[in-house]
Amino acid sequence: MSIIEGTLAKSKRSREERGTQDTGAVEPVVERRKVVVAPPAPVRLQFEELPINRRICEKERVLLSDERDHEYSAVLDTYRILRTRISHRGVQSGRWSSLGVVSAGPGEGKTVTSMNLALAFAREKRRNVFLLDLDLRNASICMCLGVIPRVEIGSVLTGAAKPEDVFFTIGVDNLFIAGGVTSYENSSEMLGGDGLVELFACINRLDPHALILVDLPPLLSSADASIVAHKLSAVVLVVAEGVTRRDQLDRAVEVLAGVQVAGVVLNRSREAVEDYYS
Repeated sequence: MSIIEGTLAKSKRSREERGTQDTGAVEPVVERRKVVVAPPAPVRLQFEELPINRRICEKERVLLSDERDHEYSAVLDTYRILRTRISHRGVQSGRWSSLGVVSAGPGEGKTVTSMNLALAFAREKRRNVFLLDLDLRNASICMCLGVIPRVEIGSVLTGAAKPEDVFFTIGVDNLFIAGGVTSYENSSEMLGGDGLVELFACINRLDPHALILVDLPPLLSSADASIVAHKLSAVVLVVAEGVTRRDQLDRAVEVLAGVQVAGVVLNRSREAVEDYYS
């Protein structure tokens, strides 16, 4: 009897002595469960709170309330869905830390999308959100809120002010805003300079896990949006039904060549939106 045969026979006798039979069954593999580590709580930051004009916010469709009985409940749910899809595509994994919101031309709803998307992310309370108005020729975020900041974002880009001095809050936890009311003719040079790099670096120092949301200028109006878009993780393209022409959309996509597009948002759709819970 060979050594191998003797070993097998000995093993068989041992199993028989324990009252077992050789069934040829394979020992079950114990599945290792992946340990999910909860993300760290957002860093607590303190900036000046500016009073907003709620009448103007309502007129500009800024969704400040997140109550279920709010008249915009169906629209709120739409922004929650948009937030969730963007999160799953890149924000949640940390792959996307900065997002731009852009349109082909003016009047397509990119600013209200930027504002309401920032509010939606802030309400999650999973991360701090920095909303930047970089449409330097037609700044709109502060106008939509009815506020005049003490330090404008343009002053930071020109080096006239420190980056940390530009942020303010509107009483919404985890949301910090930087904008202005001044129009700049040399906006392309300002956005292409060191000021924007220093502003992004300042945010990363304040909170490395923060999400930066940027309201960009229209793509086809100047080179400004393209300059900034290539510095961001991804962009959301906003189009408006009855406003954005097909040729404009095609040109906008060409301008965004080489930029990660997180998705497309359709504004002013004539399709009725019903609230499932109403």
